[in-house]
Amino acid sequence: MVANGVQRKQELRASRKISTVKVGIQTWGSEGDIRPLVALGHGLVQRGHQVELLYTDIAARRYDEVAASLGMTVRAVATPVIADENELYEIGLEAIRTPNPLRQGKIIYDRLLKPVEYAIFDAAVDLCRRSDLIVTHLLLNQSRAAAQLAGKPAVSVTFAHSLVPSRHIHPEGLPRLGEAGNAVGWWLARLALNLVLRGPVNQMRRRVGVPPVKDLLLDGWVSHLLNLVAVSPAIIREQPDWPAWNRVCGFLELPSTNHEPIAPALAAFLDAGEPPIFMGFGSLMPVSSSYLAESVAIMKEAVRLAGCRAIIQAEVAPERSDRIVMVGRTPHAQVFPRCAAVVHHCGAGTTHTTLKAGVPSICVPHVSDQSGWANELRRLGVAPPAEDRRSLTAAGLARRITEALADAGMRRRAAAISEQMKADDGPATAALMIEDAHARFTTPKRTADQAREGGHET
Repeated sequence: MVANGVQRKQELRASRKISTVKVGIQTWGSEGDIRPLVALGHGLVQRGHQVELLYTDIAARRYDEVAASLGMTVRAVATPVIADENELYEIGLEAIRTPNPLRQGKIIYDRLLKPVEYAIFDAAVDLCRRSDLIVTHLLLNQSRAAAQLAGKPAVSVTFAHSLVPSRHIHPEGLPRLGEAGNAVGWWLARLALNLVLRGPVNQMRRRVGVPPVKDLLLDGWVSHLLNLVAVSPAIIREQPDWPAWNRVCGFLELPSTNHEPIAPALAAFLDAGEPPIFMGFGSLMPVSSSYLAESVAIMKEAVRLAGCRAIIQAEVAPERSDRIVMVGRTPHAQVFPRCAAVVHHCGAGTTHTTLKAGVPSICVPHVSDQSGWANELRRLGVAPPAEDRRSLTAAGLARRITEALADAGMRRRAAAISEQMKADDGPATAALMIEDAHARFTTPKRTADQAREGGHET
C-alpha cells in the first residue's frame, strides 16, 4: 500500500502543469562525470525546460552531438584540460600509485581542475546571465560561486553517497566502529579534507568576491537548496540524519535509444559459447603504455587460470580466439547482461550498469572513491573481496573470478537488485526534485538567507 501510494503521488507530480525554467548545467571531469549530467539535462528537456550544458573534459572526448540530439544547447569549456595524452596518463598513474585518498584528491585538483578553474568560473558567470537555475558537479565550487554572485539558485550533484556524511555510512578507509565510530570518523575525514583542499577553494572564492566556506563537505561543495545524490535507491536510501537538501534521485543514465550497437565480431563471440567474463577499467585503462600491456597480460593469464571465456576492453590491436576477444569502446548496457560477471574498476557508472545488468562484479578499484563502491558491492553480496590495482596479480584475479562464478547466491542477489532497479528513472526523478527546489527558491516565503546566498549557506 505504501509503495502504491508513493507511485500515485509521483504520477500526479509528473503530470502537473509546470512553467518553463531555463536551466544551466556545468560539469567537469572524465566521461563518468559528464555523461550523467547529459542524462539529467535530457530529463529536464523531457519536462519542457530549456537546458544549456557546459562541460570541461579532462581529455578530448566530445559530447556536443549527443547533447544536442537530446534537445540541449551545449558548449565545451577549456577542453581538453590536458591535450598531451602521455601527460594525462602520467597524472592518472601518479594518482593510482598514491595510496592516500587525500593525496589522490590533491593531485586531481592541482593537475586537472585548478589550471582551468577561472575559465570554468568565467563561463559560469556567463551561463548565469541566461539561466534561472544552475546545476553543478559537486566539485565545481567555481560554478556555485558564480551562482552566488548572480543570486541564482544552484543545485549540486553528488555521484557517490560515500561523500555525504552520516552516522549510518562508514567513512572509507577508517575502522568500522559502529554509528558512534562513524560520527567520529566523519569529523576526522572533514578535518583532513579541509586542511588539504579548503585553502585553495577559499583562495579562489576570495579572488572572485564571495565569502570563504568553513567546511567543504557540509557547506562548501553541496547546495543547501538541493544536493542530488545520483545513486540508485536499490543501493542507498536517504539517511535519517541527512539534512533535508540531500535527496537520492537514482543513477543518471542516458536513454537506451542512444546506446551504440554491438559490433558484429563481438556479437558473434557472445553467440559462440557460454557467457563470458567482461574485463575493463574504463577511463583508467591507459591508451598505450607498458601499464596497458601489463594490465592486458594480467587479464589474459587470469582468464587462462580461471578457465573461462572473456571480453577484454582495451585500446590494442583487435584479437579473437575461442576464449578471448579484444574490443575497444563497447556499449556496456547491452553487453553486460549477456556476461557471467564483470571485472571493473568500480566507477559509479560502471557499478550501476553492472548492477542493472544483474550480474556479479569482480572489483579492482584504482583510487579511493572506487574502493568505496567496491565495499558497497561486497555489502550487497554481489561481489567477492576486491583486488587493489596496485597489488593485482593474475592468480589473485583468477581466484576472485572463480569465486564469483561458483557462487549461485551472488548471482541471485545480483538478479534481485536488477529487478529493483527496473523502476529507476534517475533523470526524471531529478528533474522533479529540481522543479520543487526552484519553486521553493522563488516562493515569497523563502528565507532572507536563501535570497542572499542563492540557496547556499557559507
